[in-house]
Amino acid sequence: MPIKITRVNMGVVFTPRDEEVYKNSSGVLYPRVMELHHAGELNGTLLATFDHSTVKEPPVVPIMQSTDGGVTWEPYGKIEDTQNGYGIRFQPVMFELPQQCGDLPAGTIVFAGNSVPLDFTSTELSFYISRDHAKTWEFRSSIVKGGPPVEQNFDALGPVWEPHIYLDKYGRIAVAFTDERPHTDPRFNQTLAVIASDDGGKTWSEPKYTVKIPDRTLRPGMPIVTRMGNGKYIMVYEIVGYPECDIYYKLSDDGWDWGDDALQGTRVETKDGLFLGSMPYVIWVPQGGENGTVIVTAKREGEHIGMRDPGYYHVNYNYGVGPWERVPMLITYNTDTLQAGWSMGMTTMQNGEYLIQLAPTPINRRLMQITYGIGKIETVE
Repeated sequence: MPIKITRVNMGVVFTPRDEEVYKNSSGVLYPRVMELHHAGELNGTLLATFDHSTVKEPPVVPIMQSTDGGVTWEPYGKIEDTQNGYGIRFQPVMFELPQQCGDLPAGTIVFAGNSVPLDFTSTELSFYISRDHAKTWEFRSSIVKGGPPVEQNFDALGPVWEPHIYLDKYGRIAVAFTDERPHTDPRFNQTLAVIASDDGGKTWSEPKYTVKIPDRTLRPGMPIVTRMGNGKYIMVYEIVGYPECDIYYKLSDDGWDWGDDALQGTRVETKDGLFLGSMPYVIWVPQGGENGTVIVTAKREGEHIGMRDPGYYHVNYNYGVGPWERVPMLITYNTDTLQAGWSMGMTTMQNGEYLIQLAPTPINRRLMQITYGIGKIETVE
């Protein structure tokens, strides 16, 4: 096993209060975490965000901060929906620009999230920026707009979901997202697309579809993109419609062209037929051999006898080409509670020597909290 991830710490980022969240919700979901690298004296600071189903309207996106390598966390800031006034209800994601993008210097924090009114009549992926390392925010643009946040609502305009921000090979800010608007065509259900901005997020290109399978039973979703050590990109996503929401992936030379969008991609799978299901996340780390390691996590792991609680990352030592292997995961939980593991976030920290993973884990049969696991990444000689 060329890579080893040894857990050194585990704890809680945030615990919701039952009386502060909607009674039909799990309180929190969808955590994301990042380490600042272009922030001067703040370099090394960790910032985390997540869905928070607060009953206070309009909802705001919380930002938590850790200055001790992820061991302790405290409230840091918030993102308000200053454009629509609806509140950013779902799927928040932050990204620190590593270089100048349009008029935005390196170190600018950019954000995307789903602005949804309380009556659930529309979806909009809104783009905000922070010039002071996520302390204050300003609206920049609307990335893309869609219909009500209702799955397979074929009689209405479909929603847009689940943004993920990265830079493509050309230095553009790119956002991969789930797009259900094409379901007006009876060949399609839900699709994946990417959209890009070459002026720092002021304006956006037309969407370019990346996975648009002409099979109305299949719903690819939750795309996550990372750039690997060879300069190429890997996108992972689930395909709902398969019994276990199997995780698939595609590779790209530039982060923009992902090949034939009608192709579903390749399943993340070991030689023994073990595979991942639901809500993936992917990063690349340089440890694990000359090609480094692609690390994929997901809500569940599957095999011929069905799905089981998660316990392993699936890793690849050849930039996503060929078979995958298993490495013990930093966080495990009981999937009897539906929302457990609902889209986990990961990043490296402390000069890339450690991995931190965030996951919603059960407090009780309904409520989740955001749990972290920290592990040291080592190459096994």
